[in-house]
Amino acid sequence: MPARYVRRRSSQAVWSRRAGLLAVPVAVLTTALHRFGFIDTGPALVLAGIAGALALLALVLGFGAMVAIWQRGHRGMRPAAAGLVCALLVLVWPVWKLSHAALLPPINDVTTDWFAPPSLDWAAELRGPGGASTAYPGRDFALRQREAYPEIVPLIVGYSADLVFETARELAAEYHWTEIDAIPPDIKSPGVVHLVARTPVFGFPDDVAIVITRLSPEETRVDMRSASRFGRHDLGANAARIYGFLTSLATRLDMPLLAAPGEPAD
Repeated sequence: MPARYVRRRSSQAVWSRRAGLLAVPVAVLTTALHRFGFIDTGPALVLAGIAGALALLALVLGFGAMVAIWQRGHRGMRPAAAGLVCALLVLVWPVWKLSHAALLPPINDVTTDWFAPPSLDWAAELRGPGGASTAYPGRDFALRQREAYPEIVPLIVGYSADLVFETARELAAEYHWTEIDAIPPDIKSPGVVHLVARTPVFGFPDDVAIVITRLSPEETRVDMRSASRFGRHDLGANAARIYGFLTSLATRLDMPLLAAPGEPAD
C-alpha cells in the first residue's frame, strides 16, 4: 500500500479565527451599548480593551499560521485568513485614530478664552469619581492649544446678545447636544449654555460650555470650552467641535468673523 502524506493542520490558524470571531462581536456590542447609554464608560473601556487584545492575538496567530503554511505546507489558510480579516476589522479604526493623534498635542480641554475659561464646575457631578477634573489645566495647555489649533478663538458678531444666545441654543439642538441648563444674558452678566456632546462613534461624553457676552447693544462675543471627561488625549475632537460650531454659528448669523487670540495668561 503506498504511503500517503497527511498535511498537518495549523493550530495557530484555528485559534486566530476563534480569537478574531470573538473580537468582532465584543467590539461591536461594546460600541453600540455605550453609544446608546446601556453601559457606563468605565466598563466600556475595559470591554474595548478586551476586544483589542483579542484582535491583536488573532493578528499574531494569523501571521504565524501563514508562515507555517508557507514554509511547512500546513493546512489552515482559510481560518488564518478569517482571523486576520476579523483582526483588521477591529484594529483599523483605532490604529488610524492613534496615528492621527501622534500629530496632535496630548490635551483634552480646549477653550477660546485662556484668560477666563468658561466654567465646567456644573459638570463635576456628571463626571463622577472616575472622570477628569473640571478645573482648567492652565498655561501649558493653552500654549499647546495655540500652537496646534490657532483657529480656536472667540467669535465676535454684530448682533444682540439675546439673538446670539437663542441662535446658539437652536444650533446646539441641531447638533443633538444635550442641554443641561441655559441662563440668558443681561446687562450685567453674560449668558451661558451648558451642554453634553458625544463623540460620533463610541459616544464618549464631553462637556461643553458656551458663554455669550454683550459688548454693546449690537455687538456680542461668543466663547466656548469643550473638555473630555475621560482620557488625556482627545484626538482633536474638542478643537474640531468648537471650530465647527462657531463656524456654523457665524455662517447662520451671516458674519463669519473671528477675533484674534491673545497671549495665554499664567
